[in-house]
Order: sequence, then C-alpha cells, then structure tokens
Amino acid sequence: MSDAAERLSRIRLLILDVDGTLTDGFVYYGLADGPLKRFHIRDGQGVTNVQRVGVTVAFVTGDVAEATRLRAERLNVDELHQGIEDKGDIVRALLARYGLSPEDAAYMGDEPGDLPAMAEVGFSAAPADAVPEVVERVDWVSIFPGGRGAVRELCDAIVRARQA
Repeated sequence: MSDAAERLSRIRLLILDVDGTLTDGFVYYGLADGPLKRFHIRDGQGVTNVQRVGVTVAFVTGDVAEATRLRAERLNVDELHQGIEDKGDIVRALLARYGLSPEDAAYMGDEPGDLPAMAEVGFSAAPADAVPEVVERVDWVSIFPGGRGAVRELCDAIVRARQA
C-alpha cells in the first residue's frame, strides 16, 4: 500500500470547502431569493460512498447560502458550518467533538482561506484548479477541477484505501 493510500485508510472525517471545491466557483444571481450554486452529481455520489464506509462528512464554508444548506441536507451531511471566518478553529472543534486525531481527518479546499484548516488535518487535498498557493502546500491534487469531480476522486480514493 502506498503512503497516500495508507494515510487515506485512516480517514474517519472528511471536511470539504464548498465554493470552488464542491462547486465550480460560479455563483448565479437572478430571480431566486439567494445565489444559485451548481453541484456535480458525481461529487454527491462520492460523499454518499464515503459515508457508507463510515466516514463522517462536514461542509465548511465562509459563505452562507440556502443552496449549500439544501445540498448538505440532500446528502445527509453530518456537519454543515456556514459563515466561518477561521476554518482552522472549526476543524479543531470537529476533531474534538468526534474524538479524532488530525491523522483521522482530511480536508479539501481551493483558496488560501482553507490553509489554516488544512494545517489541522493529516491529509490535505485540492481540486486541480485551486490557486497555486494551495496546490503547492497540499498532500494531493485531484486531476479534476472544483465542482467537476474533484471531490468524487478524493472520496473514491478514501473508499478504496479503507477497503484494501
């Protein structure tokens, strides 16, 4: 088993940024009461797949949007934290709540605001189109951009590693 696979096999908590990670980063405004966001069905299936192997999933985002709440609800996400300024603080709180060590958690994000959270976990990941500052500092980079399969690729890697 490779080092990455071994580290992924330990994951019990997957924490995901939303905008630019679970979405393509575009926000649509129009007739709706709030911004519309586009989520990829494959990423959602990846979330469901890791939940089936016992991984707790959390969405952590600086934005507050009804679209995000609806997506988290649809996927039965265990934890939704919106309007978060310091993502590192919320990651520490999640680890404490679930009694986990940093090595038991993974975080995927795309912006410098995600770096404090990434520093708190044992495995950090980014979509292919994350900003260079993030790509240079994570453990793993998806071949897919945010909102277009990056989360699914990470989820599949976790599932494979846990089943090995």
